[in-house]
Amino acid sequence: SELTKICIISAVCSLGKRFEQPEIIQAITETMQIFVNSDAYTVEADASVESIKAMIENKTFVPAHLIRLVNGAEVLEGGSLAGNGVEDEDTLTMLLDVNGGMRKKWKKKRMRRLRRKRRKMRQRAR
Repeated sequence: SELTKICIISAVCSLGKRFEQPEIIQAITETMQIFVNSDAYTVEADASVESIKAMIENKTFVPAHLIRLVNGAEVLEGGSLAGNGVEDEDTLTMLLDVNGGMRKKWKKKRMRRLRRKRRKMRQRAR
């Protein structure tokens, strides 16, 4: 998006003429389009990772604290997109940061079974 600022410039231009009049200066903020999985988002280059997570949460209803964004092999922790090396039309991978694994009781039982099986195989090999 373009921001329009009205500034009063009181300076000497390169031609040596002095002028004092309102001039419209358009400061163009750099916008870029990024893709998160299959969704496209138009964001500013200096947008923070947290704001991107909030945009994703609004669109996909996945809580922002569970979202992990990955650009290539680099996990985006914090800061701005430009600071993390995200460029225009990059594809970010969204991963869910959930705790997983077997229940402790089942894991213990399975490990015992595997140890017993290995011991039996070693005995047969002799």
